[in-house]
Formats: sequence, structure tokens, C-alpha cells
Amino acid sequence: MPQEWLKRIKKTGQLTAFNKATAWSVPVAAAIKTFNSLGFGVTIVAEKEEKAANIVLLFANGPGENYQYYGDTATTDSDFKGDALHGQATTFTDPKLKVIFFAAVFLPGKIKKATDGQKEMIVVHEFIHSAGLNDKNWHDSAGIMFSPMKEDGGGLIEYIPDKGAKPMPPIRVGAQTMCKMKMLWAGAKDCKDTD
Repeated sequence: MPQEWLKRIKKTGQLTAFNKATAWSVPVAAAIKTFNSLGFGVTIVAEKEEKAANIVLLFANGPGENYQYYGDTATTDSDFKGDALHGQATTFTDPKLKVIFFAAVFLPGKIKKATDGQKEMIVVHEFIHSAGLNDKNWHDSAGIMFSPMKEDGGGLIEYIPDKGAKPMPPIRVGAQTMCKMKMLWAGAKDCKDTD
């Protein structure tokens, strides 16, 4: 289920991101540019100070790895694999307001053979989860939020692609992802909900 960010952050129309996974600096920069071009009503801006960021990206090598944020802890899930083409976004929610105030994105720290395009796709996928589609079990029937993906020609493609679909990047966004993101960030009133 989509979840909004804290009102003072949402009003800015942007989320700031600090990249601790510096070995992925090129794909992270590409992912920011791509995310910002998708028309969600929110942009991501690189932040120079870790503690000032809304989103922090870091590597994890397996399950049970932690990231501390002002007394709160994000932990990789028991099935997190540091050598697989996936990541994990963990959002922190204010218990009273029920809104997101921070997100940690764990990226696979033991990937040996992945293209920058594949890494970019992982980051964009996790940015979308971080921006409010934070239910780990919610995914779209097409595009970047389809799960799982498979490798194809240096990119990734849905396991059950639409006829004629090509490997990403360039990134495709499914209709439900676009609609829900616009509801969260661009003031859209509704969309046909299939979850």
C-alpha cells in the first residue's frame, strides 16, 4: 500500500539521497537522473551530508546487516543475498503520524558481474520503494517494479514480459506504479487499484 512522506518533506517535491555505496557512484548518478525523468512528481537530489539525507544507500553482504539512523535500525531481511541482482529499501515511519521520515537502501555488496545498467535498475527500483511504494510484497505487472527480473543482454527484463518488451534500461514504468506514485507526489486523486 502506498505511504506518504512527512508533510514538510513532501511539500518540497524532492527527496535527498546520500550514497555510501561509492563503488556504484556511476549507476547511482544514472539512477537519480532516470528517476527524475519518469514524471512521478518527486525528484531525487544528491546530498553531501549523510545525516541530512532522506535516503541513504549502502552495501550489504547478507541477512541481518544493520544501519543506524538516530536511534532507529534498518536490518536486511533473512533472505537478503549480497550476490544477487536485487536490493532492499527499508522505510522508517513515524508511529503517530504514520508517514515516512527516512529510508535506507541496501544494495548487493558482493555482486561480481553486473553491468552499470543492471545496477541502475536496482537503484531506481529501490528509490521507488523508498518514495512510498514501500510494501516489499507490492510489485507491478510490468516495468521496473515487476518482481522478479532476469538478466538479458546486459540489462534486466520481467520474468513474464509483455510481447515485444525489450530489456531495461531504458526503464519502463507500469501503469499501477505510475498511478500510485502520482497519487503520492503529484496530487492525482485516484487510480484503479489492483492490489
